[in-house]
Amino acid sequence: MTTTPTPQGFGEQDAHRALVAACEHAGLDSRGAVPMRLGENALYRLASAPVVVRIARSVNLLSDVRKEVAVARWLEAAAFPSVRLFSDCPQATIHDGRVVTFWRHLDSGGPAPSFADLAVMLRRLHDVPKPVDLVLPLFDPLARVEDRLDCASTVADEDLEFLRQRVKDLYAEYNSLDFPLPAGHIHGDGHKNNLLRRSDGQVILLDFEAFAWGPREWDLCTGWGIPFRGFRWVSREEYARAVDAYGFDVTEWPGFHTIRRIRETTMTSWLMQNVDHSPEIRAEFDRRVASLRHDVLPRVWRPF
Repeated sequence: MTTTPTPQGFGEQDAHRALVAACEHAGLDSRGAVPMRLGENALYRLASAPVVVRIARSVNLLSDVRKEVAVARWLEAAAFPSVRLFSDCPQATIHDGRVVTFWRHLDSGGPAPSFADLAVMLRRLHDVPKPVDLVLPLFDPLARVEDRLDCASTVADEDLEFLRQRVKDLYAEYNSLDFPLPAGHIHGDGHKNNLLRRSDGQVILLDFEAFAWGPREWDLCTGWGIPFRGFRWVSREEYARAVDAYGFDVTEWPGFHTIRRIRETTMTSWLMQNVDHSPEIRAEFDRRVASLRHDVLPRVWRPF
């Protein structure tokens, strides 16, 4: 195990080295592990055990990963329907400059979770009492964006300057917002892809990396408000069902469009980290930056 600084790159070979080292340390067999996703984190499903190995791209994310582990343990103790840690392994260990956690693999089945399922899940999550000894960070709506910009060595200077100014402007807008809902713990990245329907039909909540103390409006905006107003990924009927399930129409709130532009900026900077992985990703990044310069809706973005 090493605590040396993380290299800037995070490709398949980088993730696989951390996977092999972490599994060896935990007494697991990494041979035949199947890559599931490479994005902000790398996910592998082990062939030797019902385990998903999650590898954070940088040792600088250690505090976030430790928070994620603490949140997972809280939700398990509260019997909340969420993904569980694989209890027989050490958690948040550092290997090859990456932070590694181990999770129980869940088989999925049945129809994909809906936006109404997400609204029900977030309503229930917001109502779960938070333990007094669980300290959550204050929510930062543009967390990691500036670090991503600083590490972007193959992005045009004019794009980086545009995004840096946009971050400054959006922070100023965000800090002037009035939030009608009471603040509390939020998922922070509550979108439909962070739900899984198990083979028994139960819907499970995933990914606690962005958990924080902040405005509940953020979860509603990212969950179904922005997919509806910003991208037209949600029909009016689906949106109405989500609003009814949660009990608040966030797109009628004057601050919605500030949150929408913040979320679009974080989505763009997230993709920017992978522009060297393929021409398709670079083309999509260029498309997103161009559309941010011209605030015309709906956005026509390709998901990655």
